[in-house]
Amino acid sequence: METLTKEVLISELSNFVGTECWYRHPLQNDFLITEGVKYFADRTQSYWLLDVIATEFFPLLKDQPFMVITVKVENAACVIVVTDGNENQSQLKDIPFTTLTDGLWKFYLTDSVILLPSEY
Repeated sequence: METLTKEVLISELSNFVGTECWYRHPLQNDFLITEGVKYFADRTQSYWLLDVIATEFFPLLKDQPFMVITVKVENAACVIVVTDGNENQSQLKDIPFTTLTDGLWKFYLTDSVILLPSEY
């Protein structure tokens, strides 16, 4: 099985510009996932991350209509930081263990859709 490196994943994700297809999250029917985010979850086996976003951050959209979700992964642990796009932090979540590829992964959550920055 191929080891997924940060560089390989960054290269693969750079191919996603815009989206033609949206996927509904099973826990939040109104929560839409773009092709790029679905690819990220498939490739990294991190549907748990979408579950965290769907249950903990998606409900906050009514009060904060645009969120930048940054996932910093290092040494099999990660920190999820949510800001308003102007570096004003609104949420922080520590995940003590993950198999996610090391790196800094960024997503936007707005208009009930989670997307990669290149899909915005």
